[in-house]
Amino acid sequence: MLVWPHRYSDWSSTLDVISATYIELAKVIAEHQHVIIIYYDHEHRDMINTVCAKAECNMDRIRLLQIETNDTWVRDYGPQLLLGNQEYQYVDLEFNAWGEQYPYRLDNLFAESLFYHLADQSNCTYYRAPIVIEGGNLDFDSNASLLINLACVMRNNPTLKISKDELIEVIKQELSVKRVLGIELDPLLGDDTGGHIDTLARFINDDTIVYAHSQNKNDPNYATLKQLHEQLTQFKTGKGKAYRLVPINNPVYDSDISEEDYPPASYINFLFINDAVIVPLYDNNKDADALKKFSDLCPDRKVIGVNANALLDQFGSLHCATLHIPEKVLNESRLSSAK
Repeated sequence: MLVWPHRYSDWSSTLDVISATYIELAKVIAEHQHVIIIYYDHEHRDMINTVCAKAECNMDRIRLLQIETNDTWVRDYGPQLLLGNQEYQYVDLEFNAWGEQYPYRLDNLFAESLFYHLADQSNCTYYRAPIVIEGGNLDFDSNASLLINLACVMRNNPTLKISKDELIEVIKQELSVKRVLGIELDPLLGDDTGGHIDTLARFINDDTIVYAHSQNKNDPNYATLKQLHEQLTQFKTGKGKAYRLVPINNPVYDSDISEEDYPPASYINFLFINDAVIVPLYDNNKDADALKKFSDLCPDRKVIGVNANALLDQFGSLHCATLHIPEKVLNESRLSSAK
């Protein structure tokens, strides 16, 4: 799922530039699976149809659905789909625009609206969770383990007065996970989310975690990333073994860039799709190394690079801009009519 940038979003002054990124992303994903594109109004829909067809996207795999939004970071305000024994639980987490930094009323209504627009309600149960946790701060393995930055959760829930242990129990209950691997880390420079896990560390599989790394002691993120490595080494798999930790060097930027303008670029903001992995590229001398690392880690997947520099203008990347929806929770008749 993509929420296409529109004139009422923060992308209003750079729509042509950011639309080019979304066109490329939609085209790449549609080569492997269906894409649901959320549009704001009919004029917006017609524009999306035109540019995607002109770019020779596989239009048979693209469905368009109207839901009004404030912003495009659907990973953070979209639903979490948790598979139980018989059906999915459709979890709608509270969203407050990363600590009320931006307008968010429409985005906080998005997951509920999507449920009634598109979900197969015979196959999933809606649940509104009473806590602010953005989807970009959640990374699951297949054994009900969760990677999360606990410091980010606390930052974006300023009225939540509980201990770390109590917070972990709340997360386990609300997200039906058995194990919480919680780091406690400040965000990278330029990251206005408070330090989402999808810029820091992600599961490649149940035994392997990739994480952002820097070898440059002059990098303003060097100390933070060193702490990240130290914290990850404390985690064990469900079988009690140490994780295979694979560092991926963060893009290197000119030392003349001020801390206020430092971009929150990270190769950890990659995107798994069916049979492939899409890696964000930044026109940087580390791009080739990142692609090689993912090729080695994912030999059974096609590795595709997509330039994500335009997304950095609003402090995000590929994983932030997308959302996975399991096929079984979609209402086929409603999906087929979404054109």
